[in-house]
Amino acid sequence: MPAGEHPNLQFYVHHDEDVEIYINGVLAATEGSFTTNYGPLEIRPPARALLKPGAKILMAVHCHQTGGGQNIDVGLARIVEPEP
Repeated sequence: MPAGEHPNLQFYVHHDEDVEIYINGVLAATEGSFTTNYGPLEIRPPARALLKPGAKILMAVHCHQTGGGQNIDVGLARIVEPEP
């Protein structure tokens, strides 16, 4: 697989409310509102290109809450489709 290509890599996110995720200062994903369960969130191509084997990355997350409780949890997950 060429450097920077990770077709099955996504963020796995649980958030309350709006979330922005950055990789090395590049906006990698954004989603409004909130989630009640963890779910996948696509990584934008410009940020995905920064994910190279052996590269050091800095990931930053911003969560904006307009009222009530607040939470954010972000991870990286490799999505594997089950074989038929």
